[in-house]
Amino acid sequence: MLIISNVTAVTMDGRRRILPGAAIAVEGERIAAIEAGAELRERYPGAEIIDGRGMVAMPGMIDTHAHADQSLLRGLGDRMHWHPFLDRVISPWLAMRDPADGVLANTLSMIEMARSGTTCFVSPNADPRDDYAALSAAVDEIGIRAVFCRFITARQNDFSADAAKAVVDDAAAVMRRWHGAADGRVSMWFGLDVPRRPGDLAYPHFYREVAQESRRLGVGICYHFCSEIEDSTYIENTFGMRPAEWSRDNHALGENVLLINGCWVTPLEMRILADTGTSLAHSPVANMKMATGILPLPDALAAGVNVSLGTDGALNNNTHDMFGEMKAACLLQNARRRSASAMTAPQVLEMATIAGARAIGRERELGSLEAGKLADIVLVDLDRAHSAPVHDVVSNLVFATHPGNVDTVIVGGRIVVSGGRVRGIDETAIVERAKQRSAAIRRNLGLPAGHAWSGSSGG
Repeated sequence: MLIISNVTAVTMDGRRRILPGAAIAVEGERIAAIEAGAELRERYPGAEIIDGRGMVAMPGMIDTHAHADQSLLRGLGDRMHWHPFLDRVISPWLAMRDPADGVLANTLSMIEMARSGTTCFVSPNADPRDDYAALSAAVDEIGIRAVFCRFITARQNDFSADAAKAVVDDAAAVMRRWHGAADGRVSMWFGLDVPRRPGDLAYPHFYREVAQESRRLGVGICYHFCSEIEDSTYIENTFGMRPAEWSRDNHALGENVLLINGCWVTPLEMRILADTGTSLAHSPVANMKMATGILPLPDALAAGVNVSLGTDGALNNNTHDMFGEMKAACLLQNARRRSASAMTAPQVLEMATIAGARAIGRERELGSLEAGKLADIVLVDLDRAHSAPVHDVVSNLVFATHPGNVDTVIVGGRIVVSGGRVRGIDETAIVERAKQRSAAIRRNLGLPAGHAWSGSSGG
């Protein structure tokens, strides 16, 4: 039994209660009780105590769009739009990548996430050539939760139902093996390949087979959707319908489907997503950095779409900082709509927690601090010069907090981060290895180091 005492608990429960002077009892991997006052310490006299005096307890954040395999490329995607980003960096990186580098990149990202208060992430387009045994072992060692969306594409130029079934059966065999690894903290989803640019083809039998197999396995489907004006225009021009209509007609929407970005989604499509229970992952920092577009977030929420938050990746966001993502989600909409209340701190905190849990089909287990739920808990120290005083705890969490405020992270009752450090991990050795490998990777990709300054240097 573990008791976290003397915290301000931002529960994110159905009533969105904030409990000053609260205690949280953790038994095994779940929250046994959460109450204001000192009664829990008296009820469980032999429990291990974490004194959270002066700290805020919040649910672990869920990053629903995190290309965790790209951290060795941090900064190499600057000043690139979509096509050069894919063609000059992503495709060559995947073609040459040693599976060990994929594990190293994921490990570096997971350390950053854990230290930032992220307890679960969704990795879209996990490479089929990845070493899932080693990835699962890394998840187990660090202690957070991972949803690996194994990228699956149709057999090229074979539109038959038999080909579709063969491809999906091969992927499903791998997914069954690793789904539930690391004591249930690894989930395997389908990362669906859909047409997005000239030359891409459509395979109706393939999409239907993926949808059917996802239901048989009880897993989700994830893919990029309306991310850029180019891909949404391509779908419209090629198929004579909007992307959400194409997805609906190709069995690629539903309550187990998570769509990435949605920057160019229309009111018609918002209604389709809401009606089908399909979730969106919004990544405002990467969208701004790559100039891909702006999700009409208030409109999507008003239409009833479940919208979560994601960082995208270290290549085109440069961090996996969900606190920064919450702040950016507010500021982007407020600036665009010239309204200081277009998006609010409570709304984006919901997106980072309970909406993220809903997006991965785990709202009953994750996303809030409630008795019976899994004990994914983050203790945030707001007694810092940049985050004190606290007049409104939610405002401070969203607008004044960064990963350096995170003191303790608990995942499924296990203390993963203590005093701001990941337990049981030689972070220095991992960073050094990442630096060595990233230098070699950059040279192999033929990409320059640093920015080429333009204009005069000043004096």
